[in-house]
Amino acid sequence: MKSQNKVYLNAFSCVCAAGLNIEEIFETLLRGESAITDQSGYVDGVIIPLGKIPGKQDFFELLEENVTSLLAKTPWLVPSETIVLVGSSVGGMCRAEKKFFGEGSLTDITVEEFSIRSIADEVGQKFGFKSALSFSTACTSSSIALDFAYDLISHELYKTVVVIGADELSRSAVNGFDRLGIASHAPTRPFDVERNGINVAEGIAVLALSSLKTPECVEIMGCGVSSDAYNITHPHPQGEGAMAAMSQALAAAGLDASSIDYINAHGTGTVANDEIESASIEKLFGSKPFVISTKAVTGHTLGACGALEAAISAMSILNNVIPPCANLSTPVNATLNHPVEATPCEVKYVLSNAFGFGGGNAAIILGKIYAD
Repeated sequence: MKSQNKVYLNAFSCVCAAGLNIEEIFETLLRGESAITDQSGYVDGVIIPLGKIPGKQDFFELLEENVTSLLAKTPWLVPSETIVLVGSSVGGMCRAEKKFFGEGSLTDITVEEFSIRSIADEVGQKFGFKSALSFSTACTSSSIALDFAYDLISHELYKTVVVIGADELSRSAVNGFDRLGIASHAPTRPFDVERNGINVAEGIAVLALSSLKTPECVEIMGCGVSSDAYNITHPHPQGEGAMAAMSQALAAAGLDASSIDYINAHGTGTVANDEIESASIEKLFGSKPFVISTKAVTGHTLGACGALEAAISAMSILNNVIPPCANLSTPVNATLNHPVEATPCEVKYVLSNAFGFGGGNAAIILGKIYAD
């Protein structure tokens, strides 16, 4: 049954390789321009394409700037009455890496600084939030945080929740993906038959959710989560977990599959993910909804991708336009409706997917709000 207590995504403040705010990011997506650039210093002796925030200062300072920006947009949100939920894959790992690789002293690395909880702890204390929790479930981290926020508000435990997805480019993470053989050494090509891996990226998305309907907001209609329990890195071959999460989201939203206008797919550009996600989408939705991956433009922001792509999905709803599926020449599944250019149309309902290592799957449905 769909909850009678509605949940709204009221505002967001984002930054990634594609732009320093959500408007810049969305315009870059509409142009289908990759923001991936060649970077050295992440994999020894190799230049590798990554999604790096242009002109980035200290990551935690940039994060605080985005929280400040969000609070300025939501004067009705009182931090002392609000919980902040943070989804991150690497937490403060980059701080430890910088010291380890010679920019500081190894003796002053503390658990508090580089733990997965460091983002939630620092943001919670600096801005005076009532409480702070951290989620680290690989690439579903901030989607799981969004799902938890949805539950808190729909069950009237909180009226306002701030969700943050934040991951900095980590040498450990980039090397890990490279050693697994799934880090592409060329611009990533989600859903293309020639795809060969991901472009690791960094990003920050700070979202305000509440039970209050405000101007220029969208509704979080429903969420679904599942676990494959199949393999630590490989998705279930028949996409059972992915389909379960999407089906749960539809049921929670009280919608059938034909209602979805646009699917913001996880679309990593790896051989396994794109083939299995494509087949799962075809089984549930057929050829009707537009299907894109934003990761050809932004790169894969790891634990931040769920929150960032929820904001991007909201922008599609608010602006009635769907970005193209960039870098796509020959689709792995020709049945799906992949737009090759920005497509103006009425966008009522968007499904946004995030899948991750460990077999985690999350799907979120966002909906347009019409004037009463």
